[in-house]
Amino acid sequence: MKPRHRHLRTSAFAALVALAPLATACGTDSTDESQTTLRTIQGLTPSQFDPCGSPNGSETAYMAAIYAPLIRTAPDTGELSPGIATDWEFSNELQTLTLTLQTGLRFQDGTTLDAEAAKRSIEQCLDMETQRIPGLESISAEGEDTLVFDTSTPNSGLPALLGSRLGMLASPTAREERGEEFGAEPVGAGPFQLDEFVPGSSISLTSWDEYQEAGLPEAKVDRIESEIISDPSAQEAALTGGQADFGWRLDYSMPSSLEGTGIHVEHNLGVSMSDLNIDRSQGPLQDKKIRQALSYAIDREALAQANTSGLSDVGAVQPYPPGHRLHFDELDDTYEHDPDKARELLDEAGHPDGLTLRGVSLDAPSFVNNGVVISEQLAEVGIEVDFEAKDVAEASKDFYVNHEYDLISTGMNSGPDWLSIYRRILTTESSGNSGNVPVPGGEEALERASSASSDAELEEALKEADEVIQEELPIIPLYYSPTVSAWGDNVTGGEESVALNGEADLTALGLR
Repeated sequence: MKPRHRHLRTSAFAALVALAPLATACGTDSTDESQTTLRTIQGLTPSQFDPCGSPNGSETAYMAAIYAPLIRTAPDTGELSPGIATDWEFSNELQTLTLTLQTGLRFQDGTTLDAEAAKRSIEQCLDMETQRIPGLESISAEGEDTLVFDTSTPNSGLPALLGSRLGMLASPTAREERGEEFGAEPVGAGPFQLDEFVPGSSISLTSWDEYQEAGLPEAKVDRIESEIISDPSAQEAALTGGQADFGWRLDYSMPSSLEGTGIHVEHNLGVSMSDLNIDRSQGPLQDKKIRQALSYAIDREALAQANTSGLSDVGAVQPYPPGHRLHFDELDDTYEHDPDKARELLDEAGHPDGLTLRGVSLDAPSFVNNGVVISEQLAEVGIEVDFEAKDVAEASKDFYVNHEYDLISTGMNSGPDWLSIYRRILTTESSGNSGNVPVPGGEEALERASSASSDAELEEALKEADEVIQEELPIIPLYYSPTVSAWGDNVTGGEESVALNGEADLTALGLR
């Protein structure tokens, strides 16, 4: 399947005079004219701000401003650079990773941020069981500035893992004291602090005056006030009416709605992907031929166009999008839309007259809409499935724990931490593996990637891992999800703030 659009970026500009009301209405604090306040809107709703708490993805932008990273991952490229750690190196055949840390740092509650505190923060995170370091044997603090990880097997992906949520270091003192409340009262060492959180409504951040640069730049504004607005008309009104300076994770209709308004709009393909997760532990989808029949029956380009308001027609058959170094063009033609091939596979699997499956979708509009279109496409080859929409908690429990469904319409984010992505898809013990059914060749492919000692070796190993995914289909990739951001002419750093994962790098944003 050859994607027609590989780079999706647009901008809408109008005369500067059109932006005068926006610049006047935004960018100040009504209670203190000396304070600079950036007003933002977001289309999704965070539920908590502990990087090791239960994620839904929409909290990432705020956490990336609150927590200083152990290793900095560039939001726009995924490249790793120093954060709290100034240097790192492998030894013992990729089984020992030694990090040298900055000294003199503190968390926002005054707790010293040294190697021992970093060790405690990561161990607390691992104890919460939302993050995992494969083969971990020990973490040790050697003096105040040396942190050492020892694993039982090679682990070339560990630096990238420490450049993700696991490496967003939280104050171990605050996490212990606040317990379950820590997610609503986070304490990091980044340039911003959480000031107020009204679930489902708003988030306010204030700059931290004592921030010492550790991977992230100093705050460019004194305050960030973010409103949760999912309605497209309300998003447009906030941006054009001067109530918001910047917005991200906006509705797909915004590029056309904001055209000619003087608001800068950008949409592009990042590393977010819509997909179907498969329960291979029971029911018809234990048969690989039926899974492959589903994949051939889905018209990915049409699905992408229908559910992104025409912003994309780029279907997905591998985790990373076109243009990414871990995307392999030669694999793009796998599973081109072929209803006849789908019917042939169903016949070989003993279902010449078709079959009925049980589906559930997360209740976000994009996943619900995916389910509707996929149901229509599958019906054309004799596969009947209706997707029942449920909230994240209920859908996840019913699919992964209770095994009440064969398919779930969901999504994933293939960020720079490739290790977590491929572990989730390919390993038997993965939380994303419903029923913990082994993926033939999956563990072996991941082991080869983890043992890679160069970029070339890693890319070759992950290409082989993609071939396993395409053959065994533990998930069915659908399409790469475009993300939409918009900002007024009074905002600086708008283009730099657009991250690969679709989130906003709030630390890049300032006001003129």
